[in-house]
Amino acid sequence: VFVYDAPVAPIASFDMAGPVDIEVQADRDIKWVDIRPRNLGIKPEFKDSTIRFRLEKPCNISIELNGEYSNKPLYLFANPSEKNRPAKGTKGVHFFEAGKVYTPGIIEVKSGETVYIEGGAIVYGMIQAENASGVRVTGRGILEGSRNREYQKGRWRRFVEMKDCRNIQIEGITLINSPTWQIVPINCENVTISNVKIVSNNGGDDGIDVVRSRKVIIENCFIHTKDDCIAIKSAWDYPGDVGNEDILVTRSVFWNTEWGNALEIGFELRADTMKNITFRDCDVIHCDDGAVFSIHNGDRSVVTDVTFDDIRVEDARQKLFDLAIFLSQYSVDAPRDRKSKEFVYQNGPWDGLVHLPAHKKKEHARYRGQIRNVTFKNIQVVDGIFPFSVFCGYDEDHLVENVVIDNLTVHGKKITNPSDARLYTEFARNVHFK
Repeated sequence: VFVYDAPVAPIASFDMAGPVDIEVQADRDIKWVDIRPRNLGIKPEFKDSTIRFRLEKPCNISIELNGEYSNKPLYLFANPSEKNRPAKGTKGVHFFEAGKVYTPGIIEVKSGETVYIEGGAIVYGMIQAENASGVRVTGRGILEGSRNREYQKGRWRRFVEMKDCRNIQIEGITLINSPTWQIVPINCENVTISNVKIVSNNGGDDGIDVVRSRKVIIENCFIHTKDDCIAIKSAWDYPGDVGNEDILVTRSVFWNTEWGNALEIGFELRADTMKNITFRDCDVIHCDDGAVFSIHNGDRSVVTDVTFDDIRVEDARQKLFDLAIFLSQYSVDAPRDRKSKEFVYQNGPWDGLVHLPAHKKKEHARYRGQIRNVTFKNIQVVDGIFPFSVFCGYDEDHLVENVVIDNLTVHGKKITNPSDARLYTEFARNVHFK
Protein backbone atom coordinates (compact mmCIF):
# COMPACT_ATOMS: atom_id res chain seq x y z
CA VAL A 1 0.00 0.00 0.00
CA PHE A 2 1.33 3.45 -0.94
CA VAL A 3 2.34 5.59 2.07
CA TYR A 4 2.17 9.39 1.74
CA ASP A 5 4.74 10.97 4.04
CA ALA A 6 2.83 14.03 5.31
CA PRO A 7 4.56 16.36 7.80
CA VAL A 8 2.31 15.33 10.69
CA ALA A 9 2.33 11.59 10.03
CA PRO A 10 2.70 9.14 7.16
CA ILE A 11 -0.69 8.17 5.75
CA ALA A 12 -1.82 4.94 4.11
CA SER A 13 -5.31 4.41 2.71
CA PHE A 14 -7.08 1.45 1.15
CA ASP A 15 -10.56 -0.02 0.71
CA MET A 16 -11.77 -3.24 2.36
CA ALA A 17 -14.86 -5.40 2.01
CA GLY A 18 -13.99 -8.02 4.65
CA PRO A 19 -11.38 -8.81 7.33
CA VAL A 20 -7.82 -7.78 6.41
CA ASP A 21 -4.49 -8.87 7.89
CA ILE A 22 -2.09 -5.93 8.18
CA GLU A 23 1.70 -5.95 8.35
CA VAL A 24 3.57 -2.70 9.01
CA GLN A 25 7.31 -2.31 8.62
CA ALA A 26 8.45 0.55 10.86
CA ASP A 27 11.58 2.67 10.52
CA ARG A 28 12.71 2.05 14.10
CA ASP A 29 13.05 -0.65 16.73
CA ILE A 30 9.77 -1.29 18.53
CA LYS A 31 9.22 -2.11 22.17
CA TRP A 32 5.58 -0.96 22.43
CA VAL A 33 2.67 -0.23 20.08
CA ASP A 34 -0.55 1.66 20.82
CA ILE A 35 -3.33 1.44 18.23
CA ARG A 36 -5.98 4.08 18.75
CA PRO A 37 -8.86 4.43 19.25
CA ARG A 38 -8.54 1.76 21.89
CA ASN A 39 -12.27 1.18 21.75
CA LEU A 40 -11.67 -0.91 18.60
CA GLY A 41 -9.82 -3.48 20.69
CA ILE A 42 -7.04 -4.06 18.15
CA LYS A 43 -4.25 -6.13 19.70
CA PRO A 44 -1.06 -5.94 17.63
CA GLU A 45 1.81 -8.38 17.63
CA PHE A 46 5.26 -6.84 17.17
CA LYS A 47 8.89 -7.84 17.01
CA ASP A 48 11.94 -5.80 16.07
CA SER A 49 10.41 -3.30 13.59
CA THR A 50 7.45 -5.34 12.31
CA ILE A 51 3.84 -4.97 13.48
CA ARG A 52 0.98 -7.33 12.62
CA PHE A 53 -2.73 -7.16 13.39
CA ARG A 54 -6.14 -7.81 11.86
CA LEU A 55 -8.86 -5.33 10.94
CA GLU A 56 -12.36 -6.76 11.06
CA LYS A 57 -14.11 -3.73 9.58
CA PRO A 58 -13.39 -0.32 8.02
CA CYS A 59 -11.89 2.15 10.49
CA ASN A 60 -9.45 5.05 10.83
CA ILE A 61 -6.60 4.40 13.24
CA SER A 62 -3.40 5.89 14.67
CA ILE A 63 -0.47 3.52 15.18
CA GLU A 64 1.88 4.97 17.82
CA LEU A 65 5.27 3.53 18.68
CA ASN A 66 7.21 3.31 21.95
CA GLY A 67 4.90 5.69 23.82
CA GLU A 68 6.02 8.63 21.64
CA TYR A 69 2.61 9.62 20.35
CA SER A 70 3.84 12.88 18.79
CA ASN A 71 6.82 11.27 17.00
CA LYS A 72 5.39 10.44 13.58
CA PRO A 73 2.64 7.90 14.17
CA LEU A 74 1.23 6.06 11.15
CA TYR A 75 -2.33 6.91 10.17
CA LEU A 76 -4.06 3.97 8.54
CA PHE A 77 -7.37 4.70 6.83
CA ALA A 78 -9.26 1.50 5.99
CA ASN A 79 -12.25 2.62 3.91
CA PRO A 80 -15.43 0.80 3.00
CA SER A 81 -15.75 -0.08 -0.68
CA GLU A 82 -16.61 2.91 -2.87
CA LYS A 83 -20.17 3.41 -4.06
CA ASN A 84 -21.52 5.62 -6.85
CA ARG A 85 -18.07 6.12 -8.36
CA PRO A 86 -18.42 8.42 -11.38
CA ALA A 87 -16.96 7.46 -14.75
CA LYS A 88 -14.19 9.53 -16.22
CA GLY A 89 -15.53 11.92 -18.85
CA THR A 90 -18.98 12.19 -17.28
CA LYS A 91 -20.49 15.62 -17.77
CA GLY A 92 -20.37 17.75 -14.65
CA VAL A 93 -17.56 15.73 -13.04
CA HIS A 94 -14.20 17.29 -12.18
CA PHE A 95 -12.24 14.01 -12.43
CA PHE A 96 -8.74 13.73 -10.98
CA GLU A 97 -7.17 10.47 -12.06
CA ALA A 98 -5.01 8.17 -9.94
CA GLY A 99 -1.22 8.32 -10.25
CA LYS A 100 -1.06 12.02 -11.10
CA VAL A 101 -0.39 15.31 -9.29
CA TYR A 102 -2.67 18.24 -10.17
CA THR A 103 -2.42 21.97 -9.48
CA PRO A 104 -5.80 23.41 -10.50
CA GLY A 105 -5.82 26.20 -7.88
CA ILE A 106 -9.43 27.21 -7.19
CA ILE A 107 -11.95 24.56 -8.22
CA GLU A 108 -15.33 26.27 -8.60
CA VAL A 109 -18.25 23.86 -8.41
CA LYS A 110 -21.78 24.54 -9.65
CA SER A 111 -25.13 22.90 -8.90
CA GLY A 112 -25.25 19.20 -9.71
CA GLU A 113 -21.48 18.89 -10.17
CA THR A 114 -19.06 16.42 -8.60
CA VAL A 115 -15.39 16.70 -7.68
CA TYR A 116 -13.93 13.20 -7.79
CA ILE A 117 -10.38 12.62 -6.51
CA GLU A 118 -9.44 9.05 -7.31
CA GLY A 119 -7.35 7.08 -4.84
CA GLY A 120 -3.71 7.73 -5.73
CA ALA A 121 -4.34 11.25 -7.05
CA ILE A 122 -2.92 14.32 -5.30
CA VAL A 123 -4.66 17.65 -5.93
CA TYR A 124 -3.17 21.00 -4.86
CA GLY A 125 -6.29 23.16 -4.84
CA MET A 126 -9.22 24.69 -2.98
CA ILE A 127 -12.85 23.74 -3.62
CA GLN A 128 -15.49 26.49 -3.63
CA ALA A 129 -19.27 26.49 -4.19
CA GLU A 130 -21.78 29.29 -3.71
CA ASN A 131 -25.57 29.28 -4.11
CA ALA A 132 -25.35 25.70 -5.37
CA SER A 133 -27.34 22.51 -4.79
CA GLY A 134 -26.54 18.85 -5.22
CA VAL A 135 -22.74 19.20 -5.00
CA ARG A 136 -20.57 16.14 -4.30
CA VAL A 137 -16.89 15.96 -3.32
CA THR A 138 -15.82 12.35 -3.18
CA GLY A 139 -13.11 9.77 -3.82
CA ARG A 140 -10.16 8.25 -1.99
CA GLY A 141 -7.44 10.68 -3.07
CA ILE A 142 -5.64 13.56 -1.36
CA LEU A 143 -6.52 17.26 -1.41
CA GLU A 144 -3.23 19.01 -0.59
CA GLY A 145 -3.38 22.39 1.18
CA SER A 146 0.22 23.54 1.37
CA ARG A 147 -0.30 26.03 -1.50
CA ASN A 148 -3.55 27.48 -0.16
CA ARG A 149 -2.04 30.86 0.75
CA GLU A 150 -0.81 31.20 -2.82
CA TYR A 151 -4.25 30.36 -4.21
CA GLN A 152 -6.11 32.87 -2.04
CA LYS A 153 -4.91 35.77 -4.22
CA GLY A 154 -5.92 38.54 -1.84
CA ARG A 155 -9.24 36.95 -0.85
CA TRP A 156 -9.54 34.88 2.29
CA ARG A 157 -10.76 31.43 1.23
CA ARG A 158 -11.22 28.20 3.12
CA PHE A 159 -9.99 24.82 1.88
CA VAL A 160 -13.41 23.37 1.00
CA GLU A 161 -16.00 26.13 1.33
CA MET A 162 -19.71 25.76 0.60
CA LYS A 163 -21.62 29.02 0.99
CA ASP A 164 -25.43 29.36 0.83
CA CYS A 165 -25.73 25.82 -0.54
CA ARG A 166 -28.14 22.90 -0.20
CA ASN A 167 -27.80 19.12 -0.42
CA ILE A 168 -24.03 18.77 -0.09
CA GLN A 169 -22.09 15.49 0.20
CA ILE A 170 -18.37 15.31 1.05
CA GLU A 171 -17.11 11.74 1.35
CA GLY A 172 -13.96 9.66 1.45
CA ILE A 173 -11.19 12.14 0.61
CA THR A 174 -8.15 13.05 2.71
CA LEU A 175 -7.24 16.72 3.31
CA ILE A 176 -3.69 17.49 4.40
CA ASN A 177 -1.42 20.43 5.28
CA SER A 178 -3.97 23.25 5.16
CA PRO A 179 -3.14 26.56 6.88
CA THR A 180 -6.82 27.62 6.73
CA TRP A 181 -10.15 26.41 8.06
CA GLN A 182 -10.76 23.23 6.12
CA ILE A 183 -14.33 22.05 5.49
CA VAL A 184 -16.66 25.01 6.01
CA PRO A 185 -20.39 24.95 5.20
CA ILE A 186 -21.73 28.50 5.61
CA ASN A 187 -25.52 28.94 5.72
CA CYS A 188 -26.00 25.49 4.20
CA GLU A 189 -28.74 22.90 4.65
CA ASN A 190 -28.71 19.11 4.30
CA VAL A 191 -24.96 18.51 4.51
CA THR A 192 -23.32 15.10 4.94
CA ILE A 193 -19.59 14.83 5.65
CA SER A 194 -18.65 11.15 5.80
CA ASN A 195 -15.40 9.18 6.10
CA VAL A 196 -13.31 12.32 5.56
CA LYS A 197 -9.78 12.39 6.93
CA ILE A 198 -8.13 15.69 7.87
CA VAL A 199 -4.44 15.82 8.84
CA SER A 200 -2.65 19.11 9.51
CA ASN A 201 -0.75 21.01 12.18
CA ASN A 202 -0.93 24.72 11.29
CA GLY A 203 -2.31 27.71 13.15
CA GLY A 204 -5.93 28.40 12.18
CA ASP A 205 -6.40 24.95 10.60
CA ASP A 206 -9.83 24.15 12.11
CA GLY A 207 -10.97 20.79 10.78
CA ILE A 208 -14.70 21.19 10.15
CA ASP A 209 -16.34 24.55 10.93
CA VAL A 210 -20.13 24.45 10.67
CA VAL A 211 -21.26 28.06 10.29
CA ARG A 212 -24.95 29.03 10.48
CA SER A 213 -26.01 25.71 8.93
CA ARG A 214 -28.83 23.25 9.50
CA LYS A 215 -29.34 19.51 9.14
CA VAL A 216 -25.66 18.61 9.12
CA ILE A 217 -24.27 15.10 9.70
CA ILE A 218 -20.55 14.50 10.30
CA GLU A 219 -19.81 10.78 10.55
CA ASN A 220 -16.94 8.28 10.46
CA CYS A 221 -14.29 11.00 10.15
CA PHE A 222 -10.70 11.23 11.43
CA ILE A 223 -9.43 14.73 12.29
CA HIS A 224 -5.96 15.73 13.48
CA THR A 225 -5.51 19.52 13.69
CA LYS A 226 -3.55 22.10 15.62
CA ASP A 227 -6.67 24.28 16.01
CA ASP A 228 -10.25 23.11 16.73
CA CYS A 229 -11.10 19.69 15.31
CA ILE A 230 -14.81 20.60 15.13
CA ALA A 231 -16.10 24.15 15.63
CA ILE A 232 -19.74 25.17 15.35
CA LYS A 233 -20.14 28.90 14.86
CA SER A 234 -22.54 31.65 13.76
CA ALA A 235 -20.08 34.19 12.39
CA TRP A 236 -20.42 36.77 9.62
CA ASP A 237 -23.17 39.10 8.50
CA TYR A 238 -26.43 37.14 8.34
CA PRO A 239 -29.82 37.86 9.96
CA GLY A 240 -30.10 36.84 13.59
CA ASP A 241 -32.47 33.96 12.85
CA VAL A 242 -29.87 32.23 10.63
CA GLY A 243 -28.18 30.00 13.19
CA ASN A 244 -27.10 26.39 13.61
CA GLU A 245 -29.69 23.69 14.22
CA ASP A 246 -29.89 19.90 13.99
CA ILE A 247 -26.17 19.12 13.91
CA LEU A 248 -24.94 15.56 14.54
CA VAL A 249 -21.28 14.54 14.91
CA THR A 250 -20.91 10.78 15.31
CA ARG A 251 -18.58 7.76 15.09
CA SER A 252 -15.49 9.89 14.54
CA VAL A 253 -11.92 10.11 15.89
CA PHE A 254 -10.25 13.35 17.01
CA TRP A 255 -6.72 14.50 17.84
CA ASN A 256 -6.29 18.18 18.78
CA THR A 257 -2.78 19.55 19.38
CA GLU A 258 -1.48 22.89 20.73
CA TRP A 259 -4.33 25.28 19.86
CA GLY A 260 -8.09 25.11 20.03
CA ASN A 261 -10.27 22.35 21.38
CA ALA A 262 -11.47 18.94 20.26
CA LEU A 263 -15.26 19.44 20.15
CA GLU A 264 -16.08 23.14 20.18
CA ILE A 265 -19.13 25.38 19.92
CA GLY A 266 -17.84 28.95 19.59
CA PHE A 267 -16.31 31.49 19.83
CA GLU A 268 -18.24 33.56 17.25
CA LEU A 269 -21.88 32.97 18.29
CA ARG A 270 -23.90 35.86 16.84
CA ALA A 271 -27.16 34.20 15.82
CA ASP A 272 -30.25 34.37 18.05
CA THR A 273 -30.00 30.65 18.91
CA MET A 274 -27.72 27.65 18.46
CA LYS A 275 -29.72 24.52 19.20
CA ASN A 276 -30.15 20.78 18.83
CA ILE A 277 -26.45 19.96 18.55
CA THR A 278 -25.31 16.41 19.33
CA PHE A 279 -21.90 14.74 19.57
CA ARG A 280 -22.31 10.97 19.92
CA ASP A 281 -20.18 7.80 19.93
CA CYS A 282 -16.78 9.42 19.28
CA ASP A 283 -13.21 8.89 20.41
CA VAL A 284 -10.86 11.72 21.43
CA ILE A 285 -7.48 9.99 21.27
CA HIS A 286 -5.39 13.07 22.17
CA CYS A 287 -6.20 16.62 23.27
CA ASP A 288 -2.86 18.27 23.96
CA ASP A 289 -4.23 21.62 25.18
CA GLY A 290 -7.56 23.39 25.52
CA ALA A 291 -10.71 21.35 26.23
CA VAL A 292 -12.21 18.12 25.01
CA PHE A 293 -15.77 19.47 25.26
CA SER A 294 -16.22 23.23 24.97
CA ILE A 295 -18.86 25.89 24.48
CA HIS A 296 -17.25 29.34 24.33
CA ASN A 297 -19.97 31.94 23.93
CA GLY A 298 -18.18 35.14 22.97
CA ASP A 299 -21.30 36.88 21.67
CA ARG A 300 -25.06 37.04 22.20
CA SER A 301 -26.42 33.62 21.15
CA VAL A 302 -28.59 31.46 23.35
CA VAL A 303 -26.90 28.06 23.10
CA THR A 304 -29.37 25.38 24.11
CA ASP A 305 -30.18 21.68 23.80
CA VAL A 306 -26.64 20.39 23.37
CA THR A 307 -25.76 16.75 24.06
CA PHE A 308 -22.41 14.99 24.33
CA ASP A 309 -23.13 11.26 24.59
CA ASP A 310 -21.03 8.08 24.63
CA ILE A 311 -17.62 9.67 24.11
CA ARG A 312 -14.33 8.11 25.13
CA VAL A 313 -11.33 10.26 26.08
CA GLU A 314 -7.93 8.57 25.94
CA ASP A 315 -5.52 11.44 26.56
CA ALA A 316 -6.49 15.01 27.53
CA ARG A 317 -3.88 17.33 29.04
CA GLN A 318 -5.78 20.42 30.27
CA LYS A 319 -9.59 20.63 30.44
CA LEU A 320 -12.38 18.08 30.12
CA PHE A 321 -15.58 20.23 30.18
CA ASP A 322 -15.37 23.97 29.44
CA LEU A 323 -18.56 26.03 29.25
CA ALA A 324 -17.96 29.78 29.37
CA ILE A 325 -19.52 33.14 28.49
CA PHE A 326 -17.08 36.02 28.09
CA LEU A 327 -15.75 38.88 26.02
CA SER A 328 -13.08 37.57 23.66
CA GLN A 329 -10.85 38.95 20.96
CA TYR A 330 -13.37 37.51 18.46
CA SER A 331 -16.46 39.21 19.97
CA VAL A 332 -18.37 41.89 18.04
CA ASP A 333 -17.79 44.29 20.96
CA ALA A 334 -14.10 43.47 21.42
CA PRO A 335 -11.83 46.53 21.55
CA ARG A 336 -10.30 47.23 18.15
CA ASP A 337 -7.59 49.79 18.88
CA ARG A 338 -4.28 48.31 19.90
CA LYS A 339 -3.91 50.38 23.05
CA SER A 340 -7.09 49.12 24.67
CA LYS A 341 -6.60 45.46 23.77
CA GLU A 342 -5.66 43.57 26.90
CA PHE A 343 -5.69 39.92 25.89
CA VAL A 344 -4.63 36.95 27.90
CA TYR A 345 -3.08 34.55 25.39
CA GLN A 346 -2.09 31.14 26.70
CA ASN A 347 -2.26 32.52 30.21
CA GLY A 348 -5.15 31.38 32.38
CA PRO A 349 -7.87 28.89 31.46
CA TRP A 350 -8.73 30.46 28.07
CA ASP A 351 -6.88 31.88 25.10
CA GLY A 352 -8.09 35.14 23.57
CA LEU A 353 -9.99 36.37 26.63
CA VAL A 354 -10.29 40.16 26.95
CA HIS A 355 -9.64 41.58 30.40
CA LEU A 356 -12.46 43.79 31.63
CA PRO A 357 -12.14 46.09 34.64
CA ALA A 358 -15.12 45.71 36.98
CA HIS A 359 -16.57 49.10 36.00
CA LYS A 360 -16.67 48.08 32.30
CA LYS A 361 -18.26 44.68 32.69
CA LYS A 362 -21.84 46.04 32.73
CA GLU A 363 -21.20 48.02 29.55
CA HIS A 364 -20.49 44.79 27.64
CA ALA A 365 -23.25 42.72 29.26
CA ARG A 366 -25.83 43.54 26.56
CA TYR A 367 -23.67 41.71 24.02
CA ARG A 368 -23.48 38.50 26.06
CA GLY A 369 -25.57 35.37 25.61
CA GLN A 370 -26.59 32.22 27.46
CA ILE A 371 -25.58 28.57 27.71
CA ARG A 372 -28.35 26.27 28.91
CA ASN A 373 -29.73 22.74 28.72
CA VAL A 374 -26.46 20.89 28.14
CA THR A 375 -26.14 17.15 28.78
CA PHE A 376 -22.93 15.15 29.17
CA LYS A 377 -23.89 11.46 29.18
CA ASN A 378 -21.74 8.33 29.31
CA ILE A 379 -18.45 10.21 29.09
CA GLN A 380 -15.42 8.02 29.84
CA VAL A 381 -11.91 9.20 30.59
CA VAL A 382 -10.24 5.88 29.92
CA ASP A 383 -6.56 6.83 30.27
CA GLY A 384 -4.16 9.71 30.81
CA ILE A 385 -4.45 12.39 33.48
CA PHE A 386 -7.72 13.56 35.05
CA PRO A 387 -8.31 17.04 33.52
CA PHE A 388 -10.08 19.81 35.41
CA SER A 389 -13.34 21.41 34.17
CA VAL A 390 -14.88 24.88 34.30
CA PHE A 391 -18.43 26.23 33.98
CA CYS A 392 -18.23 30.02 34.01
CA GLY A 393 -21.01 32.46 33.10
CA TYR A 394 -20.60 36.20 32.63
CA ASP A 395 -22.90 37.60 35.35
CA GLU A 396 -26.21 36.84 37.08
CA ASP A 397 -28.15 37.54 33.87
CA HIS A 398 -25.88 35.54 31.56
CA LEU A 399 -25.49 32.13 33.15
CA VAL A 400 -24.36 28.64 32.40
CA GLU A 401 -27.41 26.74 33.59
CA ASN A 402 -29.28 23.44 33.53
CA VAL A 403 -26.29 21.17 32.95
CA VAL A 404 -26.57 17.43 33.52
CA ILE A 405 -23.53 15.17 33.92
CA ASP A 406 -24.89 11.64 33.70
CA ASN A 407 -22.57 8.65 34.21
CA LEU A 408 -19.17 10.32 33.98
CA THR A 409 -16.41 7.78 34.66
CA VAL A 410 -12.71 8.50 35.08
CA HIS A 411 -10.33 5.53 35.00
CA GLY A 412 -13.33 3.29 35.71
CA LYS A 413 -14.62 5.27 38.71
CA LYS A 414 -18.02 6.98 38.51
CA ILE A 415 -17.90 10.69 39.40
CA THR A 416 -20.95 12.02 41.24
CA ASN A 417 -20.15 15.51 42.51
CA PRO A 418 -18.35 18.71 41.44
CA SER A 419 -15.42 18.27 43.79
CA ASP A 420 -14.61 14.79 42.56
CA ALA A 421 -15.08 16.03 38.98
CA ARG A 422 -12.44 18.72 39.56
CA LEU A 423 -15.08 21.24 38.43
CA TYR A 424 -14.86 25.00 39.06
CA THR A 425 -18.11 26.98 38.72
CA GLU A 426 -18.91 30.70 38.62
CA PHE A 427 -22.25 32.20 37.54
CA ALA A 428 -23.46 28.64 36.98
CA ARG A 429 -26.82 27.28 38.15
CA ASN A 430 -28.57 23.91 38.25
CA VAL A 431 -25.59 21.65 37.62
CA HIS A 432 -26.61 18.06 38.37
CA PHE A 433 -24.67 14.80 38.55
CA LYS A 434 -26.39 11.45 38.00
